Amino acid sequence: MSPRRDSAAPAIATDLDEEDPVLRAFRLAPVVYDEQISDEEREAVAAGAAGPFTPHEEVMAEIRRRAEAEGALAEYEENMRARGRTPARP
Repeated sequence: MSPRRDSAAPAIATDLDEEDPVLRAFRLAPVVYDEQISDEEREAVAAGAAGPFTPHEEVMAEIRRRAEAEGALAEYEENMRARGRTPARP
């Protein structure tokens, strides 16, 4: 069987491999997918690829809101700064 071409693994940034041995192992693992995709599933994937999409800013604002609601806002902001990103603001 050939590997799935719609795997999320290639989309993950390669610079993370050096930092995370688990992610590196995941990326290097062989992809085994021997289940047939139905026409209905194929149509659902095609429909999803066309959108609608949630803008990145909205997703990051939601993550920030949830961190704040759980009392983890300081940790969220520290993690964002450690990755060289400006924490999202509401």
